[in-house]
Amino acid sequence: MKQMKDLRWRLLLLFVPLAFLVSCDDDDDNSDPNLDRLTAQEFVQRAAVSDMFEIETGNMALQKSTMQEVRDFATEIVADHTASSQELMALAQQKNLQVPTALPQEKQAIITRLNGKTGVDFDKDFSDVQEEAHEDAVELFEQAVEDLEDAELRAFAQKILPTLRMHLEHARELDDMTDAL
Repeated sequence: MKQMKDLRWRLLLLFVPLAFLVSCDDDDDNSDPNLDRLTAQEFVQRAAVSDMFEIETGNMALQKSTMQEVRDFATEIVADHTASSQELMALAQQKNLQVPTALPQEKQAIITRLNGKTGVDFDKDFSDVQEEAHEDAVELFEQAVEDLEDAELRAFAQKILPTLRMHLEHARELDDMTDAL
């Protein structure tokens, strides 16, 4: 009988702390969900940089590329990102949001690197750069569609997203093509 009583106490001592641990809320819900949200200003900044980068590298490809497929893609991205940029600038001005006028240092470094290349080396690097840049752009615009509180900017992101996805697919095809060279 005494052994049974000891066993009950031991089980009780084992389960009480376990029940306490299970009931604790340890998923850190104390953080503000808005802290991770993309702001209108951040979206405008990043989208404008993306457009500037695509336009500049696309124009560079029109000058330096030896492949017709690269020049065709460059023509496409210059036209589409110029249109996107103009629409974004108008929205930013309407909402009094700041738009960058120069590329950040890391983007400028990529342009400098591309500028130092010619021929097949340029085409291969350009294709790699475009794939990565469009992956980033698609991710940014998907986040904007999900996070932005500003309905007009969210609609803009939704409108541009299919074009960015198409560019990404073209960039991947081009990257595969140039990797085979």
